[in-house]
Amino acid sequence: MKTAQYCFIALFVLSRMLFAQNSSDDLRLYDNFKPLSSDNIFKTEGYYNWGTSIIKGKDGKYHMFYSRWKKEYGFYGWLTHSEIAHATSKRPSGPWKYKETVLKGTGKNSWDGITAHNPKIKCFEGKYYLYYISTNLGDKAYLEEDLIETAKTGYSHPNWKILRPNQRTGVAVSNSINGPWQRTQQPLIEPSGPITTLAVNPAVDKGKDGKYYLVIKGDKPSEKRFIRNQAVAISETPVGPFEIQEKPVIDYIDTEDMSIWYDETRNRFYGVFHTHGFIGMVTSQDGISWKKSNEYVLMRKEVRMKDGSVLIPDRLERPFIYHENGKPKVLSLAVKKDNDSYSIFIPIEEAPYPKPNKRQLAWQEAELGVVFHYDLHVFDGKKYGQGGNRIDPIPDYQIFNPINLDTDQWVKTAKDAGAKFAILTATHETGFALYQSKVNPYCLRAVDWRDGKGDIVADFVASCRKYGIKPGIYLGIRWNSFLGVHDFKVNGEGAFRENRQEWYNNMVEGMVKEICTKYGELFEIWFDGGADHPDNGAPDVLPIVRKYQPNCLFYHNGQLAEARWGGSESGTVSYPCWATFPYNNTGTGESAQKNIYKDNYKLLKEGDPNGKFWVPAMADAPLRGYNGRHEWFWEPGDEKHIFPLENLMDMYYKSVGRNSTLIMGLTPDPDGLMPELDVKRLKEWGDEIKRRFQIPIASTSGKGNRITLKLNTPTLVNHVIIQEDIQKGERIRSYQIEGLVDGKWQIITKGESIGNKRIEQFELVKVSRIRLKVLKFEREPQIKNLSAYYVKPIE
Repeated sequence: MKTAQYCFIALFVLSRMLFAQNSSDDLRLYDNFKPLSSDNIFKTEGYYNWGTSIIKGKDGKYHMFYSRWKKEYGFYGWLTHSEIAHATSKRPSGPWKYKETVLKGTGKNSWDGITAHNPKIKCFEGKYYLYYISTNLGDKAYLEEDLIETAKTGYSHPNWKILRPNQRTGVAVSNSINGPWQRTQQPLIEPSGPITTLAVNPAVDKGKDGKYYLVIKGDKPSEKRFIRNQAVAISETPVGPFEIQEKPVIDYIDTEDMSIWYDETRNRFYGVFHTHGFIGMVTSQDGISWKKSNEYVLMRKEVRMKDGSVLIPDRLERPFIYHENGKPKVLSLAVKKDNDSYSIFIPIEEAPYPKPNKRQLAWQEAELGVVFHYDLHVFDGKKYGQGGNRIDPIPDYQIFNPINLDTDQWVKTAKDAGAKFAILTATHETGFALYQSKVNPYCLRAVDWRDGKGDIVADFVASCRKYGIKPGIYLGIRWNSFLGVHDFKVNGEGAFRENRQEWYNNMVEGMVKEICTKYGELFEIWFDGGADHPDNGAPDVLPIVRKYQPNCLFYHNGQLAEARWGGSESGTVSYPCWATFPYNNTGTGESAQKNIYKDNYKLLKEGDPNGKFWVPAMADAPLRGYNGRHEWFWEPGDEKHIFPLENLMDMYYKSVGRNSTLIMGLTPDPDGLMPELDVKRLKEWGDEIKRRFQIPIASTSGKGNRITLKLNTPTLVNHVIIQEDIQKGERIRSYQIEGLVDGKWQIITKGESIGNKRIEQFELVKVSRIRLKVLKFEREPQIKNLSAYYVKPIE
């Protein structure tokens, strides 16, 4: 399957990967948003609340400025009756208490005659600056009744077409957070360059160069559709004049409500926004040229509640990150739900030590999975050669004809082996897709089998659900012999190659979206060989998975690896094997950072007990890899290379038993069935694992550096399983297992890493108690399971 991918890769690949890793931002928030409690929700009786901005005052309190308007005007009253209010709290996450209203429309014949809305509060050089937006009706005479009618009618009222284009941004200044506030007489900026119609929703901060960077929203010029653009303007002072830049902040997607800050610890700007389906984040090193951050999709538009429920608002907008010394503390958002709108403040957890996210936890606890390899060359009757397969297209793709295809049989085979999840190669190195793709013509739509209507991915996922197996998908995008793609790069030169590369990238991104949206929730998505970093011109796949599959383990690209390859395809990992790692991405082979691939991938194999990222190890091997063979795909006459049961059990001990998740490679035959001998061996394996470990002699759990397991009577024991509660991280650095033999404690075995599971096997001993003594640890040990077993040899 992947042997060649770990071989030498040209130095230019190494240099571009390292450049992307070294120049990328490292702000990670996606998994740090805590559930929402009642204290984190701010409502005001009789008012709609909207859009917040927070600052810490000299009094030690937190001060929030936000928009509100009376419910009697209806929700569209934001354009006609909004005012800016001030609330305070002891914590940035709330609870908040209304203090006063600070700005309203002036009611005069001025630019801010009607409303004060969408504030941002900043403190520069000891003064407070309250940025806001407002509008007016120009020279048109009006009464309060006209504004009320406009609010209750909404977008279709004639006044709307005057009020909206007249929206501008201004600022009020004060020496105190409590005012009084002195407004500027004119707007800060007029729309030009990358925005037209209006200039609203200010977001401003001071850069390292001492200049002030203002991001504002307007309409996208020369666009028939209603699409918003984000522009940036620069000034020497907080009150302008601001000079708008020609290059937009975001013009590739319809976005709203930017909020920015300059992170002095990272020497770069960050900006959060909302768009269709998610809250996003972008970044810039100079405040002018912005790009997607590595965590471009921060969260989907749904909010976890502390009681376990999920809030799915009608609208979720106005994101604002409150930070202290470069450390984000709270993400505030405006919620519209039914006939109410209010502000929420999602606490951002700063993890003091690495621990798994929910996807990694599920993946590690699954312990054993399989990956089914299936592609065109299974049908050609020839020995599989990976090097040629990456270069030479299959001459006749109509050879694909699994007349007895039965994915139920595949998945039942995996279940009998004890697998908790299964992965299917939806595409491999030929580029042929095993499903009905609308963006990739080289797929099952193109073959005669099942009249071009077959969808093996759909069949596979349905079988997984039937047998209680979690489905995952493998996408090979690094090579595509049909389209002439090698190491992500399309063959050719000049504009010809560039155009084809753009098409290929768009196709890949479209395929990822299809896989992520057509088949329900997925357990893992596996980009073999990695998916590279989009900064290197590769397809931009991480945001798609984050947006549509938030519970899916991502493995992997230059931005993120939620698991790591364990350094060999032997089905084993080294010992010790820590789940922590110095980097949150791993690269592939020689394209990785030097200390990842040096010493025969030692770091991948062992991890790093002091690593600051949780990146657990994967062990993998093909079932047909015995006696000098290593076959991921079916080949004729290869049955003698199925691993014996003894070897499979050895893999289990040296993978699952060493804190790794084991993935066994399986391959259906040309008829579309798992071969009979493979099925038999996998059933034997699953039965043997159950025989050994399904029923312990005794079990216990506990905290601290000594945990004792009492047995009813002196009992023969030759195995102990230890499991840490990895939700709280890996804490144990070394330990020993002791047995009470004839009233005296004696050392049975010693070890280092435990993590999710450590299986200790030793000479048979009769004990009345088993004791885990932790010799070295970081933080109090948390033992989820300590179990003793007597395992008889295979008969």
